[in-house]
Amino acid sequence: MPSVAVHTAVAPLPPGTALAIGAFDGLHLGHQALVEQARRKGTAAGLLTFDPHPAEILAPERAPPRLATAGQRIRLLERFGVAHLVLLPFDRTLAALTPEAFVERVLLDGLRPRAVIVGASFRFGRGRSGGPKDLSRLCARGDVEVVVVDEVPPPPECGGGFLSSTEIRRRLAAGDVAGAACLLGRPHAVEGVVERGAGRGRALGVPTANVGSIENVLPAPGIYAGALAVLAPERVGPMPAAISLGRNPTFTDPGAPLVLEVHVLDRDLDLYGARVEVSFVERLRDELAFDDVAALLRRIEDDVARTRRIVTPSVLANVLAP
Repeated sequence: MPSVAVHTAVAPLPPGTALAIGAFDGLHLGHQALVEQARRKGTAAGLLTFDPHPAEILAPERAPPRLATAGQRIRLLERFGVAHLVLLPFDRTLAALTPEAFVERVLLDGLRPRAVIVGASFRFGRGRSGGPKDLSRLCARGDVEVVVVDEVPPPPECGGGFLSSTEIRRRLAAGDVAGAACLLGRPHAVEGVVERGAGRGRALGVPTANVGSIENVLPAPGIYAGALAVLAPERVGPMPAAISLGRNPTFTDPGAPLVLEVHVLDRDLDLYGARVEVSFVERLRDELAFDDVAALLRRIEDDVARTRRIVTPSVLANVLAP
């Protein structure tokens, strides 16, 4: 699979590059439609986005948690056939540029794409004052084609609503990981590092990896069927896994911190210190407090059996893997 060239400076891209522009948080199905247009319009497809997310600078108190980490975004772009990723450092100086100055400095004199692809709701320039029509008018000065992609509706099987990063976050917050996956085109996944826990899972015969230092948004607490992949120090997986995101109410007080514990099916791996990715495929149930360990183990056995039925090889083939 070809690698993505990452650019952090505004400099000419290879001739013929078509450039999709946007925030691209999560790279959901709507974003993928823009990427597909870039692949069609250019000899190479590029993506221009901003780092950090503009909301983190302009309204940090309202900035949403990210759906995808930087590493996940790179791997997704490789999957989608994108050759160039332009990470434009976003600060108040960039935010203050007028639409005219943005197009002239960043696009016409800077990156020099063959074509630019944006969504119908795209806004740019100081105070979000520019839109697709302004972009088309300004890019015409440099003979750069602008393609505006209409809003992509969610697939019928996704249960209505809107196809947006906000809607995906809403579904995750409700524990609807299957609904979020429908809009993403893949199961939602988080990255983190395996830390030492209390060791209860191993003592009960169900070893788990406690995952901390998580960089992107988690779903609602609960028990899930999913997968675990090892990203570093060496890449392994993905592997079917039963996932617990909660506070271990059978053993701890209600105010205990939230813990992500992952039991990889049929494997007993030494993962301490490893960087891993946990994919959420389907919600199994709420987290429960059990009267005794025997009742807990019976329910875990059922969770594992259901996970085995749900996370098939075809499901694993669609998760965001190393």
